[in-house]
Amino acid sequence: MRIFIGSLARAMVVALAAALCAVVTAVSGAVTAAVTLTATALIVPGTAVPNPAVVPGYMENAVDYYISPTTASCASVCTPEPVPYLAQFWPFPWEGWGGLSGAKLDVSVASGVAQLTSDLVGTNNPSADEPVVIFGYSQGATVASIMKSQLSMLSPEDQANINFVLIGSPNRPNGGLFERLAMFGTVPILDATFGQPTPTDTDMSTVDIAFQYDGVADFPLYPINLLADLNATLGFWYIHGSYLAPDGRNPEELPNGLTPDELAATIADPANHQHLQGSDTTYVLIPTPNLPLLQPLRDFGAFTHTEFLTTPLIDLIQPALGVLIETGYDRSLPYGQAAPFRLIPRVNPITLTVDLVNAIGEGLRDAAADIRGQSPTAESPTSAAVVPTAMAAAPIARRIAAANPVRRHIAPSAASRPLTVLSATARSASLADSRYSPVRNSAGVRAAAPPTTGSGR
Repeated sequence: MRIFIGSLARAMVVALAAALCAVVTAVSGAVTAAVTLTATALIVPGTAVPNPAVVPGYMENAVDYYISPTTASCASVCTPEPVPYLAQFWPFPWEGWGGLSGAKLDVSVASGVAQLTSDLVGTNNPSADEPVVIFGYSQGATVASIMKSQLSMLSPEDQANINFVLIGSPNRPNGGLFERLAMFGTVPILDATFGQPTPTDTDMSTVDIAFQYDGVADFPLYPINLLADLNATLGFWYIHGSYLAPDGRNPEELPNGLTPDELAATIADPANHQHLQGSDTTYVLIPTPNLPLLQPLRDFGAFTHTEFLTTPLIDLIQPALGVLIETGYDRSLPYGQAAPFRLIPRVNPITLTVDLVNAIGEGLRDAAADIRGQSPTAESPTSAAVVPTAMAAAPIARRIAAANPVRRHIAPSAASRPLTVLSATARSASLADSRYSPVRNSAGVRAAAPPTTGSGR
């Protein structure tokens, strides 16, 4: 009897131990799965924001507005980490840009490349279990573009653990101001290097987002069109600094008056996407239905309470102005094709005349509707169909589709393979581009990044 009882007790102990092991294994598996789904977003800010961590809402909006909706590895859990650097642009006197005592562009960009390299080979080393998304805004997108070029020396397996999200990028191959100025190379005294378009032939999935008429990311191809130049210059002022609004430095709204939900819908709309076969980049152009060129007149009407006069006038002239401004662009060129300034626009005079006649008629109808107290006929700002073009019957999205039939939705590849050589490669890669001299003491860069409330352009 004692033997039977002893055997039964041992059996119960073994069963209990087995059950406990099963529970521990299940819990460990759940924890491992949770860790596997965790990605890190390295936030490289724009000019005048040397440390994004001290600007309330800056990093959170970067993740919520642009990273999570477009990047599979950050769709569920995404931890933002700041990449502080000098973020200055001598000699421009705007708040936070540094003025005459600030760092020159190449030095500032180099400090960002050095800091980003330090982060990637340190605590945020990408792997299959811990993929990394590099987010760059404005000058931060320049830093990210150079980093992407250097990381392209890694193996395809290693690159698969790294994604990029760029907004307001001056290095967008077709539209970015720095690529438009490629003919100047490195400008002496200014120490600013132009003509380094973001590469598109790597294994690092990339999403490049720009608002139409942002003077940094969507500058005219033909500078002879002074209307388009002025419109883009005002787009820099009214659009470029607001991609992450509202945040601690910019309490106003997003460009075009979009809400976060409307912005998400616009980014998700496939009509606003362009992706060519063989490219690693999906381009998103967010339509700007109201020309920046006319924003001062809108502001004047609001300030003087004379909208009853300014609104009909704006609606009268805006369609025709939009047609003329779009002749400064060639929307049939892919955004991934490097396109420095060109001299003579390719315009069909017959098509342009027809478009102008149609636009004038539209303006007359809209102005008349304003006077009668009706809303002018307009489409949703989330649709690319509202974008005025030099071919009124063929909006930007349709023209891009005709010129580039291979397109798809944003579907960046999820990181899936371990990184084994990033540390050694990235350390040497940080010195690969002789036009920049990375600041090796990254700790010094962190210390030199004071809080700011300036405009992050």
